[in-house]
Amino acid sequence: MSRLQRRAWELGQEEWESADARRLADRCARHADGLFTFLWHDGVDPTNNHAEREVRPAVQMRKNSYQNASPSGAHTQAVLMTVFRTLKRRGHNPLGALTQAVAHYAATGQLPNIPHANASGG
Repeated sequence: MSRLQRRAWELGQEEWESADARRLADRCARHADGLFTFLWHDGVDPTNNHAEREVRPAVQMRKNSYQNASPSGAHTQAVLMTVFRTLKRRGHNPLGALTQAVAHYAATGQLPNIPHANASGG
């Protein structure tokens, strides 16, 4: 354990008057092992901005369409957005791939796998 990790863990063991400070210290202690990963490994971003940008379109769609009034609707929307985002990141047109998947299902009764990344850098 590095000095930084040890200090993050120690913060969680200290007494704090402020409930907010207590929560932050607990979180530092709980995540001490992964908190500084970006320091030890090249290419690891110190923020979660990339992840936030990846989920933003799905969150905006959900917010703008007033969806997810039920747990079932929330699950369906989460699955669809995951599939759509995966297709887009792999270089496919999500709507075109969905149309092909539905046609394949209608013809065979089985859903196809999600296509692999396009060779063109998708």
